[in-house]
Amino acid sequence: MVVGAITAVVPSLRIQSNSVHVQVATALGKELLDNTRVFAESGWSNIAALSTSSAVHYYLNASSSPFTTSTGDQTITVGTTTYMRYFYLSEVKRDVSGMIVASGGIADPSTRADPSTRRVTVAYKWTWGPTSTMVTYLTRSRSNTFWQTDWTVGAGQDGPITVPNSRFGTSTGSINVMSSTGSILLNL
Repeated sequence: MVVGAITAVVPSLRIQSNSVHVQVATALGKELLDNTRVFAESGWSNIAALSTSSAVHYYLNASSSPFTTSTGDQTITVGTTTYMRYFYLSEVKRDVSGMIVASGGIADPSTRADPSTRRVTVAYKWTWGPTSTMVTYLTRSRSNTFWQTDWTVGAGQDGPITVPNSRFGTSTGSINVMSSTGSILLNL
């Protein structure tokens, strides 16, 4: 009877142990997905500047504020188990009606890349478990755009401004300057 009881209990304990590992791995994957959303909301250029390839893995350094990205797979040890997680970004294409369409194959001329949307795939696993994924779409929901129509003074603005004026610092870095007669649009 003892041998029979042991053979029944051991698989049950193994299933319970695996269940705990799956729960921890899933929680770590969800945390990375949530942090990636916060990272994108803090500034779309954080996401837009990253490569859109499943071959390029990223993770977030969430111990610093603001978050920063690192390339590669992040390993986290919980108890005696090592977990791994990372995310990658994919370009999103839309058809003429604005619906997201699958990418791959020959590009349909009626589809176009949407620079304000990225597909985020988070992959996670524990040492002996299979790799699982979560997918979501991030969209730039707000735009930090400032219209200035009077640039009579020009460059030379130092530091942050609290009241708009007719000066600007530079047009280098992540600022795209598009001009038309009498106005400049800065997309930040």
